[in-house]
Amino acid sequence: MTPENQGHHLHKLIAEMVVAHQDDPMCCADCECNLERLAEMVARGASLHDLMPGVEYHLQCCSDCREEFQALVCILQAELKGELG
Repeated sequence: MTPENQGHHLHKLIAEMVVAHQDDPMCCADCECNLERLAEMVARGASLHDLMPGVEYHLQCCSDCREEFQALVCILQAELKGELG
């Protein structure tokens, strides 16, 4: 791939990311307000989609929030199983 093609590909990827986030009605701060409570419910078997589809959509778009949520769920599941001391 030539440098010119790489630049075009990168520009297209950034534009797609911006468009994807425009449809996301939730910001990271709003999402973070709900993460702990939702992680507890999901760790106990609830469906995030059934609880708050807006948060689920945000997590699909935002890797930082998604990683934090997944870590919380893993810790809470381990705690529920008695795997943490």
